[in-house]
Amino acid sequence: GLMVDSVNDGDAAIEHLRTEHYALILLDIVLPTVSGTLVMEHLQIHNPPALERTVVVTGLVVAEIRKVFPTVVHALSNPVLPAGLRSAIRSCVHQSGEGTAIGFIVA
Repeated sequence: GLMVDSVNDGDAAIEHLRTEHYALILLDIVLPTVSGTLVMEHLQIHNPPALERTVVVTGLVVAEIRKVFPTVVHALSNPVLPAGLRSAIRSCVHQSGEGTAIGFIVA
């Protein structure tokens, strides 16, 4: 099973990321207060390996996200299909090497 922390904005996401380790980060680019792009910049500075465990959901062109954040392995364009999301989550959890994923979802 998954243990999930959920936050409603980018500020709260950054606060959680300062104190918690997550096997998976599910991050929308469009967030209140602080954008998902700024959350990724925070990760790039403070915890670069976490970007490899981040699934980015965006209405932007995925190739543009990867230009700025090349270590982001999983980026999904809206609308996100459930099968694609499940596949990206499984891949991130598998790459993390952790048996039980501690999840992180930005709503």
